[in-house]
Amino acid sequence: MKRTREEVDATLLIAARCLSFGPPASGDFCLLQLEPKLCQQLEDGHSLVIRGDKDEQAVLCSKDKTYDLKRADTSNVLLFIPGCKTPDQLKKEEAHCNIIHTEIFGFSNNYWELRRCRPKLKKLKKLLMENPYEGPDSQKEKDSNCSKYTTEDLLDQIQASEEEIMIQLQVLNACEIGGYWRILEFDYEMKLLNHVTQLVDSESWSFRKVPLNTCLQELGPLEPEEMIEHCLKCYGKKYVDEGFSTGG
Repeated sequence: MKRTREEVDATLLIAARCLSFGPPASGDFCLLQLEPKLCQQLEDGHSLVIRGDKDEQAVLCSKDKTYDLKRADTSNVLLFIPGCKTPDQLKKEEAHCNIIHTEIFGFSNNYWELRRCRPKLKKLKKLLMENPYEGPDSQKEKDSNCSKYTTEDLLDQIQASEEEIMIQLQVLNACEIGGYWRILEFDYEMKLLNHVTQLVDSESWSFRKVPLNTCLQELGPLEPEEMIEHCLKCYGKKYVDEGFSTGG
């Protein structure tokens, strides 16, 4: 079989690499196969995080996606070569040695591959329901032993990306109070809603157009303004900076 000049040059370039075993690498290393988009995120300075308790199957999370980690075995020996360059990369260099000496720092016959999966978010509601918010005057709010979770706490315990967690917090109508994510206790939520509906009725407003600033001024003496606004967000839709539509 005849070969082209390009094929011969490529063969010579590969053959010019001289491999040798260097000092064994310290610590444990694993190989991880990443799709190009994840590699680009790492190159851009973003992080990938492995999450999971001891009794959970570990997942890997990017800034907006969650992946199952699966170990794959291979019959070929995979070599750890720091700074290794491919023939295509060497071709692009202006000058390089005819013989390239490369040290091997380790090897493996398996690697970890990623499979996109649904975020594991059931635990999020369970954690937040341990201590629902009953209002600023509740006796529980004075108890420092009651469980509360910051964003960092949730990132440590929930097997999902930060973006997926934040979206689910919105779905659960959770709100951040004093730096902690909370779900309103049902009776307290109904109390807030009752204040709003009574005000709308007394002022003869349309439920499709509730003025936010006026609502906060009128109900502020009864409940914290951020709670009134959160109630409107739960049951309404902001249509301008100063108002909410609660009719759908």
